[in-house]
Amino acid sequence: MQNISKKTRAVVLGGGGVTGIAWEIGIIAALLQERINLADADVIIGTSAGSFVGSALASGYNMRKLYESQLIQNASEVNVSVSSELMMLWTQAFQYGKDNKKEIGKMFGDIAKKYPTKVSIEERKLVVESRLTTTIWPSKLKVTAIDAKTGNLHVLDKNSGTTLINAVNASGAVPGLWPLVNFNGIDWIDGGMVSSTNAHLAASYDKVVILSPMPQKYGLVPSVEEDVAEMQKSSSVSLIVPNKDSILAIGKNPYDPTHTTASAKAGFNQGIKEAEAIYEVWS
Repeated sequence: MQNISKKTRAVVLGGGGVTGIAWEIGIIAALLQERINLADADVIIGTSAGSFVGSALASGYNMRKLYESQLIQNASEVNVSVSSELMMLWTQAFQYGKDNKKEIGKMFGDIAKKYPTKVSIEERKLVVESRLTTTIWPSKLKVTAIDAKTGNLHVLDKNSGTTLINAVNASGAVPGLWPLVNFNGIDWIDGGMVSSTNAHLAASYDKVVILSPMPQKYGLVPSVEEDVAEMQKSSSVSLIVPNKDSILAIGKNPYDPTHTTASAKAGFNQGIKEAEAIYEVWS
């Protein structure tokens, strides 16, 4: 009798600000309506915005309910934007770091330490808590964050010795916008600063669905499309990036909470259109 091993499945949820959160939730809710439940994955890997969405998805939270919550603006959100000076510092990190991910991460860590953020740690924690649907670490959830001192990318889970609140706070700690997060003796910054999606972390899985609100290539670091091309040599991979309508809905500032409702709706509409292609990979 032939031994047919079970195919492993992974969901990768990339970074993209508060609008990226809304867009991803819209996509997931639409797929669920089309009877594609991404919560059935063996692992859910969240980066920055994706860590918030991933915590809900991995916990089994009602994603339709979460989608409906995105249609009302969250009063706890803080509207921030990237100044031209901060953008220049980010760009320099990629220019000087070239293809050395660790070096780029260290430079972003230096930016986080030196560039003042207008948002206090207390304010940021309130925003983080308002986005979460659970404070219990789901067993299948993994969250990325970067050590600000070494530049190393870490994958955090329920065995990492910290709370889910700390982990997602660290995963979304954008240098210059949100304050550093400290736990386990380490200062942490956003896990998506070098690679916005970290799709490569799912390379060992047979079937992978990737949602990437910010698929742009920066510097010499492989883009999500390049990661996917490499992964497709051994896995079935489906990548969803914002279509034209979603790009318009998200707007120019991914950190602007006034665009969350439009982003969620655009994500839902796009998810319905993408469902057939996703089913081919996921089933």
